Amino acid sequence: MSEPASGIAPIEVHHRGKLLTWVALGLVLAFLIAALVLPLLNINRYHRTVAESLSRSVGRPVHLGSVQLQLLPRPGLAITDFVVEEDPGFGAEPLLRAPSVTVSLRPTSLWRGRLEVSRIDLDNASLNLVRDARGQWNFGSLVIQAARIPNAPTAQHYATATPRFPYIEFRAARINFKTGEEKKAFSFLNSDASIWLDEPDRWRLRFEAQPARTDLDLDLADTGVMRLEGSIDRASALDQMQVNLHAEWSKAPLGQVSRMLFGRDSGWRGLLRAEVDFAGDMRALRMNARFRVDDAHREEFTPLTPLNIDVRCKGGYQRATSSIDDLTCLWPVGDGHLLLTGNIRKPTQPEAHLTLEVNSTPASFAVSALGLLRRGVTPSLGATGLINGQFAYAGQFVFANGEFASRNSAPALSGQATVDSLTLSLPGIEKPLEFPALHFTTPALAVPLSHARRGMAKKHVARPKDSPAHVTILLEAASLAQGSLHPLELSGKLTGAGFEVRVAGQADLDHLTALSRSSSLLGSSLARLTPASEGHQATANLDLTFAGPWMTIDGAPETLTTIQGWVQIGHAQAKLDWLPEPVEIASATATFSPGKVTWNNASFTINGIAAHGSFTYPLHCDEAENCAASDTGGPNNTGPIYAGDFNLDVASLDAAALQSALIGAGRHGELLSAILAQVERKTTPWPPVSGTVHVGAFTLGDLMLHDAHLTLSVHENRLEIVSLDAGALSGSVHLTGSMETAGSHPIYTLNLNWEGIVMAQAAAIFHEKWGAGTMNGNAKLTLEGYSASDLASSAKGTFQWDWVNGSLVVGAPLAVGAPLSSGVSPTADKVTSASPVSATTEKASLADVRAAKFSPAHFSHWPASGTIANRTLTFNPADQSNPVTGTITFDREMNLVWPAKEAAMIRIGDTLAHPKLELSQTISER
Repeated sequence: MSEPASGIAPIEVHHRGKLLTWVALGLVLAFLIAALVLPLLNINRYHRTVAESLSRSVGRPVHLGSVQLQLLPRPGLAITDFVVEEDPGFGAEPLLRAPSVTVSLRPTSLWRGRLEVSRIDLDNASLNLVRDARGQWNFGSLVIQAARIPNAPTAQHYATATPRFPYIEFRAARINFKTGEEKKAFSFLNSDASIWLDEPDRWRLRFEAQPARTDLDLDLADTGVMRLEGSIDRASALDQMQVNLHAEWSKAPLGQVSRMLFGRDSGWRGLLRAEVDFAGDMRALRMNARFRVDDAHREEFTPLTPLNIDVRCKGGYQRATSSIDDLTCLWPVGDGHLLLTGNIRKPTQPEAHLTLEVNSTPASFAVSALGLLRRGVTPSLGATGLINGQFAYAGQFVFANGEFASRNSAPALSGQATVDSLTLSLPGIEKPLEFPALHFTTPALAVPLSHARRGMAKKHVARPKDSPAHVTILLEAASLAQGSLHPLELSGKLTGAGFEVRVAGQADLDHLTALSRSSSLLGSSLARLTPASEGHQATANLDLTFAGPWMTIDGAPETLTTIQGWVQIGHAQAKLDWLPEPVEIASATATFSPGKVTWNNASFTINGIAAHGSFTYPLHCDEAENCAASDTGGPNNTGPIYAGDFNLDVASLDAAALQSALIGAGRHGELLSAILAQVERKTTPWPPVSGTVHVGAFTLGDLMLHDAHLTLSVHENRLEIVSLDAGALSGSVHLTGSMETAGSHPIYTLNLNWEGIVMAQAAAIFHEKWGAGTMNGNAKLTLEGYSASDLASSAKGTFQWDWVNGSLVVGAPLAVGAPLSSGVSPTADKVTSASPVSATTEKASLADVRAAKFSPAHFSHWPASGTIANRTLTFNPADQSNPVTGTITFDREMNLVWPAKEAAMIRIGDTLAHPKLELSQTISER
């Protein structure tokens, strides 16, 4: 080891160690004192100074709640209730409000004695962006104010005389948009934004948020994410600031996008990714955009041909003329494309010069696009062919209430397009439909079909007064021959708001039903029709006009297609899911009016039952009409049948034939039990309908109902018999009631009234001869179950009748159980002893029974009332007007006590067919 130099005293190592220890302890102590003491310092006395300093910086009045010093995690100020007031020209609501703001200081600036802010954090802030009537934004003055203050870049490591621009960050902020005093429904939630000075004259910003609408209940997880990133250069005026920004909206489901834009779910599915790049200053801003959606489709299905959207647009915005110039949008489709070029000026009063080129675009694209816009287009609808054409628009236009229109008095749209080699493949049709070349043109260039066929030169045709030519494209009349004597003629009109297509002539019924299955235009009216015989080609005459907007939105009836016209069919079948056998239609005419269809003068047969009548029902269900569907389409896509009204007339009807027609059950008298059992087994419910049926003669076994008028309705699990009136047994019957099937067993509630029923005819139904006279009455019953036995066992209720000039027994044997009381003259063969005799050995004449005061052999008036339970009619003994007590079972077994002359009574037993009577004294006199 070397010796220390001469004259220098050696320093002990442990002395240096002690020095470092004391320095470290001092630093720790100073840090602890700063951490504990600084927050206790009352900086609120500088509250006004801090607020005034911030106000001068932003150029707006600033208000603060409390201000405190903090050391951790970095030295700075903790401010509460931070508010920046609005410029009075933009409104009274604050521009910015933040409950918590943290202002961080650069530590090195503390030693220099000149405080410098390094970072500003605003948590849960609320920012209002306002645009006035002149098109100016309220944040414009703040940007200009910041541009005038010299700052060094935020990330500069060394301090200079110019303070460094702080890093500003918003977390979980809400951004609202206003036009004047009106707050818009659109806003940004969960917004995170950062702003810093990247270079001496260039700000950088980064923004991310979730779009939302305050007037809708939206799941924020399904609204996608909007991002903005780029730079803005300093300038003395807002218009001169150079920007270079990239904005995108990603992971946005199309259904939620449509709710954001239109307030309703359009039914679109697929994920949207939109990107836009801005470069230049506000005086001349260049834009490049790309919009992509993969496999766009409706929620109901995925089409045969995927619709992939990938549109690229570019153009320039000129602030001086408020115009978008050099606009070019390209959409490649198959081996062709759609190309839109031109410019748009004056957004407040738009004026456009646009050209749309359609180059070798597949017809399948048009079908897929239509299926995306409108509900009901089947995914199995295929198309081939190519579309070529070009259209030009020049003039002022307006887009309001979903309609595109021009302000020009002269036509502003011109051009034409042709669809060549068009074929449509429909489900259920082996051979595709082949169309002639379809020509689309604007009214000024339209050519009458007769001229086109003769090869004549094009002539201008006068446009209809109700057809605004400047927004109209006409489909020139084309003849579609499908082997019929009267080929179909197809024509139409397309506008910015929607379409109108007319089809008239004679069509093959198979093609018509296939087309009906392929779209919801005709509802389910024709989808279930087939020719009456196998292999037979049936035709239909028709004249129909379809009109509607381009896009349908759920819950918006005004977006549905309206149909007007008629279809006449004959010798056809209708296969209905809820009937076991098809309905044979001899002739019928369907008349379409907006929202509904009526089948008039329909003559048809169901299982041999001939009927004539009409049926009206809506084509689409409107919630306001509270209509319900019987099914959701089924495997054949025949569509639902909505609640409707019917009116039928049947000359004669047999219960067994009706049973077979309705459920395919047998013909051996088991009508009630079979129908009720079928209710439980049926998988396809009956449609919700209401209406009337008139039957000239309805046969139910040996019972005949004449001139029967029935009014009923079916809705969900309830069958309502509004009224049934008919003639029966030389009298009349009236029935009301209902059947509920929501529980485990159907429950019936019936109210039956009858008048003038001839009892001899009622007895004849059972092949018996016990009755005479006429009867009026009523019964109220509740029953439960499926089989006739269950119904009889569960029957409960009350009954009441008035039987006049009647008799219950005729020629029945009389057994004597006790002598008659005084005043009764015995006949030759009656018992002469006053003592009781055997009830099984002696018989007497019915003359004694007829001589009784109230006799079952003959009576002028028998009022009766009672209850029904346990398969038994029990006569009410408490009813003073009811002279008879006892019971009659559903098997027609009797146990009645019948008052006779004076103190005697008659007991009736056995059955109605073979009654046995016993004469005896009353119990009190025995």
